[in-house]
Amino acid sequence: MSVLYKYCDQLGIVKILGSLELKLPYIAQVNDPFECSPVFYCPDDKPAMREQCLRTFERNRCSPSAEWEHKLNELYETGELRKMLEKGMRDGIREENRRNCLLSVSETAKEPVMWAHYAERHKGGVIGIDFDNICPTTNMPVGIEMRSVNYSENRPKMNILHEFTLENAWEIALTKSLAWSYEKEFRSLFDDATLRKLSHQDLTCLRDFNGKKTWFLQLNPESIRKVVFGLYTEESLKSSIRKLVERPELQHVKLYQAEKSEIYTFNLKDIA
Repeated sequence: MSVLYKYCDQLGIVKILGSLELKLPYIAQVNDPFECSPVFYCPDDKPAMREQCLRTFERNRCSPSAEWEHKLNELYETGELRKMLEKGMRDGIREENRRNCLLSVSETAKEPVMWAHYAERHKGGVIGIDFDNICPTTNMPVGIEMRSVNYSENRPKMNILHEFTLENAWEIALTKSLAWSYEKEFRSLFDDATLRKLSHQDLTCLRDFNGKKTWFLQLNPESIRKVVFGLYTEESLKSSIRKLVERPELQHVKLYQAEKSEIYTFNLKDIA
């Protein structure tokens, strides 16, 4: 069992436990402007630049004009070709980030800074989810791949003369600044094609959320293993959560209370 933790504000934890689904934010919505934004570089390789241009023609389903080789040489000599290729790669990744989604969780429910930032200053809660059995299916639950984030001083680099692949997308999505290392984050990447494939299996759905089309991941009730109350979670919210986990499909969920310890982290007291 691979339990990871989703920090929630007061409204969010009730929505997740009530609907048994997780919102999947688009990559473009991440809160760090450096995230999922690689450093681009272009080797001085004219034949490779030519091949990249031909691939662009192929992707756009059009044929180069008779004069395109001459124009290519002009652009190469002036340095404009490199700028055009970089802009094309940058625009392409920006579009991918608008269509693809990230699911972000943590390996710990004990980090005070996470509680402050993502659980409404300790008033919300944390849900422990077994990602090996997260998706409900007809025969048996299935898991999704969660990968640990790499915290680095350097942004990932992207050769603009190489084809952009799903593994490139994973590398970019899994690299964050060292400043975020306290999050101990795990992520899963959902490209648009995967989201739509899962929707045909009723494992994801696309609907309006705050005026925008948003993807949601359906949860197997058995995958929800724990709920942790924060230091300042109000009794009214605790009561609402207790009622939600009293439903037959969630009666296995264990409840915990975050408590101060002698060090700068929390103890989790079993209150079930």
